[in-house]
Amino acid sequence: MKFKLMAVIALTAALYSCDDSTTGVGDFVSNIDKIEASSDTYKVTSRTIRLKEVYSRTNRAYLGRFTDPDFGQYSADFITQINCPEGFEFPEHLDKITGTSLELYYTGFYGDSLATMTVQVDELSKAIEEDDKDLYYTSYNPTKYCNCDDETCIAQKTYTAVDLSVSDSLRNTSGYYPGIKIDLGEKFSNKIQSLYESNPEYFKDANSFINNVLKGFYVHTIQGDGSVVYIQDIWLRINMEYTVTGSQGQDSTAIGSSVLAASKEVLMSTKMMNDDKLDELVSDNEHTYLKTPAGLCTEIELPVDEIYDNHENDTLNSITLSIKKYKDAGISGESSYKMGIPQTLLMIRKEEMNTFFEQNKTYDNETSFLGTYDSSSNSYTFSKLNRLISHIFSEKRSETGETGSDRDKVVLIPVTTETDTEGNVIGVSHDMEVNAARLFGGEQGEELKIEVIYTKP
Repeated sequence: MKFKLMAVIALTAALYSCDDSTTGVGDFVSNIDKIEASSDTYKVTSRTIRLKEVYSRTNRAYLGRFTDPDFGQYSADFITQINCPEGFEFPEHLDKITGTSLELYYTGFYGDSLATMTVQVDELSKAIEEDDKDLYYTSYNPTKYCNCDDETCIAQKTYTAVDLSVSDSLRNTSGYYPGIKIDLGEKFSNKIQSLYESNPEYFKDANSFINNVLKGFYVHTIQGDGSVVYIQDIWLRINMEYTVTGSQGQDSTAIGSSVLAASKEVLMSTKMMNDDKLDELVSDNEHTYLKTPAGLCTEIELPVDEIYDNHENDTLNSITLSIKKYKDAGISGESSYKMGIPQTLLMIRKEEMNTFFEQNKTYDNETSFLGTYDSSSNSYTFSKLNRLISHIFSEKRSETGETGSDRDKVVLIPVTTETDTEGNVIGVSHDMEVNAARLFGGEQGEELKIEVIYTKP
């Protein structure tokens, strides 16, 4: 009988278990020869909530402005410091710094490729405080470090996302990256040269450079609407003339440049703003929405108490939630530029949604889960939720953890992931590109259901 029972248990696990680590709620003991798995479905409620700010510490920047008929106006500006590598030196016989430019290279953009945009570069008037955590959120106020007036403005530049002065053949090569090159002017160039000649120690490392030479830049759109660029690299290029001595002892003038770059060693933070048109979508109770960046996410209330009442002593083998997406993200269908589809969603307990990103956590399939967009079913699916439900069951029994109104709530947040060489997810961050989705659900919309597969002891 012992052998027979063990064989039945093994067979049952193979046939009915959808999770490689099912969570037992009661004792898994039986005196019968056959253990059957059963399933229940429960109604899930959802609604849209607005994200007025998100944690944005990233090595990319975003710049531009775009107005959508359904989602309203969105704008992105950024603050960046420039890294001076340790031991940096100009050529020994520097004659003159002939020019400096701030170069913004981007890997993609959203919107109208020919929309005329004007960007302004302001020099920060005070050094960024290292413990200023507000700068890590998209709602920070740049005027804390920059007056944004004639005194701090050092350059302006008008551009389009696609530069028609570049030939098609060059633009289509794999090594070409479009860029916005902003001349910083003679006054700024003279300042760099003067400080280097009088105090070369200011250029010995990033900290000294930032505090004594260049505190940073605030780069923001002052005119135009229609495109947002996704910036991968930020360079401060310093062009110069210097003297070299030839093999015969003769002197000649050489032309060159040095490049200082924004990098992960220094701060870069993007300020993002969505107008209040998003509030109209929050009040839509027949659908829910996802909108990036720093826009909308979907809140889901899990029927934990109902499941607990029915399955307190059962083994929860699998709990799965699938949410379908509408074909179009907007309602009116009037937008000329279709937003991308969020490809990966993080399901996280509402009480943990801020600390998850602040502490640079990754998903654990216990209180946080990833769901990817399936184009064949036009939906997002989250499995292994039995681990989360059982985790909340334990809290109910011990009366620990969150006991308020948010205990059973999770949120769906569009994210991007970072993987190692073996494909393992090692980082999760907010999706900062322009993407959107309209989902089935809402308090009065299409009913969502969660499926529970369980076995009785």
